[in-house]
Amino acid sequence: MNRTNPYLAIVLLSILLGLTACTFRPCTVDEQTLRANALHHHEEQLTVSATVISDSDAREIFGVGLGSHGIQAVWLEIDNRTGQTLYYLPVTTDQQYFSPLEVSWKVKGKFNNEDEQAVDRMFVSRAMPINLPHQQRTSGFVFTNRDLGIKVINVDLLGGGRSWQTSFMVDVPGIKLDVEKVNFSGLYEKHEYQQLDRDGLREWLAQQPCCTANEENSKSGDPVNFVLVGDSQLLLSAMVQRGWDVTERIHGGSIWKTTKSFLVGSSYRYSPVSSLYTLGRPQDLALQKARGNIHQRNHLRLWRAPVQCDGQPVWLGQISRDIGVRFTFKSPTLTTHKIDPDVDEARDYLLQDMIFSQRLAEFGYVRAMPPHPIESPGHNLTGDPFMTDGLRLVMFFHSPMTPMHAVRNLHWQEANRDRRQWLEHTPQHQ
Repeated sequence: MNRTNPYLAIVLLSILLGLTACTFRPCTVDEQTLRANALHHHEEQLTVSATVISDSDAREIFGVGLGSHGIQAVWLEIDNRTGQTLYYLPVTTDQQYFSPLEVSWKVKGKFNNEDEQAVDRMFVSRAMPINLPHQQRTSGFVFTNRDLGIKVINVDLLGGGRSWQTSFMVDVPGIKLDVEKVNFSGLYEKHEYQQLDRDGLREWLAQQPCCTANEENSKSGDPVNFVLVGDSQLLLSAMVQRGWDVTERIHGGSIWKTTKSFLVGSSYRYSPVSSLYTLGRPQDLALQKARGNIHQRNHLRLWRAPVQCDGQPVWLGQISRDIGVRFTFKSPTLTTHKIDPDVDEARDYLLQDMIFSQRLAEFGYVRAMPPHPIESPGHNLTGDPFMTDGLRLVMFFHSPMTPMHAVRNLHWQEANRDRRQWLEHTPQHQ
C-alpha cells in the first residue's frame, strides 16, 4: 500500500499557496492624468468631467482586474460652484451599478485577511460620493456594467429645487460596431437638408413610404412606425439609460456568438441586426434591448432623414419585438427572429420607455398606412404577419429633463390602444 510522504505534501502545499496567494498593490489615483483624458461639460457654475477606465488601467489603478467580472469603472469629477449642496444619482449612470463593497467581494478571492480588508477600504475610499458639497471639487469612481463599442455616461444631479443633466459618449474598444461603417457627415450635403416646422414635418412624413424594403426595393417589409426629433446625443443617452445597446456588425465572430447564444439560449447584448432599407439605404444605426435570451428582445433601426424640424435632426425608425428565433438561409447569420405580430405594442413600448427616461417632451401620431387588423395582416420580408393601426409615432426630445406628468400629447391622430377592437369584426369560429 502506497503512502504519501508527509514532507512532500507540506512542500506541495506551500508551493500551491505561494502560487495562489497575491499581494495587494494598488496604485495611487493620478487625478491630473484622469482629468486630462476626460470629457468635460461646463454649465453655469458647474463642471462635470468623465472618463471610462480601460481593463488594463483598472488593474493598475485598483490592483485587481475588473473586466473579467463584467465591471467597468467610470471616473467622475464634479466641480460644484452653485453655492448649494448637490446630489449625484448613480442610477442614472447605470441602473444596475455595483456598490464598492460588492466589487471588492467579487475581486478579492486570492488575498489574505489583511489584504482583503485593504481591498474593502480602497474601493470604499475611491467610490464617487453622492453628496457634492458646494464650492468643492468632488471626484471618484462609479462601478458600472461593462459596455463595449460605445458607452454613454449619463450624470444627473439634483439640488436647490432643480436638476442638471449631462451626457457623454465614449468609444470603448472590444467589438466591431455596425454603426461604425456609416459616415454621418457624408450622408447628405448641407444644402440637401430641408428646414421644416411642425406642420411641414407632418406633410413630409405623409409622403414617406409606409414600410421598409429589401435592397432592390421590390418587396415591402416591417412598418416605419416611429420618428425621433432632437439632438442625436440626447436621443442616444435616453435610450442607453433605459437599457438599449448598440449592435455588432455581421462578421464571423458575431455570427458564431449569435449561433452559440441560439443553441444554449443565452443573452447576447450586441447581437447583429439584419439590414432593412429606407431612404435608399440600410439602417444607419440599430439598437436592441435584450430580454433574458437571444430569442427575446426589442430592437429598432434608425435612418437619419434629409430634414430638420425646428433646427433639430430627424430620424425615421422601425421597431418590433422579437419573440423567437429560427434557422433560415435568407440571413447571413443563418438565423432570423420571429416578431410579435402586434407591432404597435413595440412602438408604444418605446413611447413608455422614453417617457420614463424623462428626456421626452412631446409626442404625436401621424397616419403612415391603412390599418391592418387580425383578419387582414401585413407581412414583412421573412413572411411574418403584423397587425397595426397604421399610425406612426413622432417623439420630440428636449433638454432639460421633462417630468413624466409634463410630457405633452400633441393630439395629431389618436391611437386606440385597446387591442380588443381588432376582434370586433373578426369572424368567430363555431
